[in-house]
Amino acid sequence: MGTAALAIWSYLRWPGAAPATFKGAIVRVLLAWVVLQIGASVIQLGVETVPSIGILVVVGAVVPVLTYAFLASLWFMKVCADQMGVGK
Repeated sequence: MGTAALAIWSYLRWPGAAPATFKGAIVRVLLAWVVLQIGASVIQLGVETVPSIGILVVVGAVVPVLTYAFLASLWFMKVCADQMGVGK
């Protein structure tokens, strides 16, 4: 829930960062998927290698990765809503 709250805050704080086109939104969603895959590998490697730094791995990898994934999904939903004319 914390990363979703950070994503909502970022979405509201920097509205100009959102993509304006459907293609841009798709690119960001695909990038988020790639980052999630890399983040999962980093988490597994980090926790297996040195279990005592598990909290550091969570703060350093999980929080930014999930925040970006939630933010990319917000951007995608915004572009879809704009394309459909919702809220105009």
